[in-house]
Amino acid sequence: MIQVITKDQAPALGDVRTMGQGDALVLGEEATQRKDWGRYLDALGRAITNGAEVYQLANVPARWVLGADQ
Repeated sequence: MIQVITKDQAPALGDVRTMGQGDALVLGEEATQRKDWGRYLDALGRAITNGAEVYQLANVPARWVLGADQ
C-alpha cells in the first residue's frame, strides 16, 4: 500500500503505525509543517521498524508515476 502525507492531508495515525514490509509512505515537501507532525514522526518510526519504506515526494520511484506497480 502507498500512503501520502502532505501538509493538508494524511492517513490515520493508526494506519501509518500498522504499515510494514511492502508498504510505502510518501512525504510531501511541506509535511513537516503539519501541527501534528510529531505524532506522525512517531508513527513513521513504527512503520519503518516494521519494514515500510519512506520517500520524499520529489524522489518517488518512476515506476509508481508510470503506474508499473499498479
